[in-house]
Amino acid sequence: MKEPKLIGLMTAWGQEKWIRPAIKQALGYCDEVMTVSIPITLEFKELEDNTYNIFKEYPDVRLLDIQKTWPTINEAGANILNYMLQNSKLFLPGNWVWKLDVDEFYPESTYEEIKSIVKEGKYDIIRMAEKYFFINMQHYLKAERTRLMRVESMKDKFYPTSYWSRRDGKIHKISRETGMFHYSLLQNPKAIRLMWSVEYPGSKLRGGPHAIRWLDEIYAKYDLENEDYWNKKNFEMSGLKTPGWAAEFTADEDGRLFRYGGKHPKFVEEAGLTKIGDFRKFYNMKKPVLR
Repeated sequence: MKEPKLIGLMTAWGQEKWIRPAIKQALGYCDEVMTVSIPITLEFKELEDNTYNIFKEYPDVRLLDIQKTWPTINEAGANILNYMLQNSKLFLPGNWVWKLDVDEFYPESTYEEIKSIVKEGKYDIIRMAEKYFFINMQHYLKAERTRLMRVESMKDKFYPTSYWSRRDGKIHKISRETGMFHYSLLQNPKAIRLMWSVEYPGSKLRGGPHAIRWLDEIYAKYDLENEDYWNKKNFEMSGLKTPGWAAEFTADEDGRLFRYGGKHPKFVEEAGLTKIGDFRKFYNMKKPVLR
């Protein structure tokens, strides 16, 4: 029996600060890497930078073009992922799909565990415990999410909001502290704000106006030397006893951020991103992020 293959799917636009380490990770971990780099809604054209051209520097990445936009990011995401699968040489029963977001990185120990789980053949879905970093690479919240799915049938596909068609399979959770390092909040604040404006646009709990208000009134001003004050402000806004804007993110028993003093995945370390002390200042977040 042949060992299952890993199909890495990546979409990115306006991410030139992070894209090279993300590509290197994908090529290092996956048997096939496919990507689409387009402004997935019309609003995203504002973020145009050198991301697309950077992809072209890596011939082992299959860069697909789609001349289309969608009204919402959730609809766009599912359609783009399915388009990549339709063009994959390895989209076959028994192989695995790995959704590789540009802001998510994995240490080699996690990769080795993934390979072992995939080879074992007992599971259909792999979920990741994650560190969700906050302001810098030393403070974080905890969360988890699904990132790898086994192909059971050629009819398998993604649905908005990028849910896999077979959600009832046997799940293995990588629960170690170093499962996944998630740097979503360390991205360009303009991109974050724009993403949230088109993701869950009417939601009062996770995205849309609520999350954007949190970004501007809590995250942009948050003082790591006075966590309790800002957590109280966040509770008044969100009803959450954490610094986060959504219930999926958890803090320590006192509602404060967890601390991390170890190494980050090698692709992040090699890119020099760990040297940045405050990503808000790096992106000049104090200025208006989008008008």
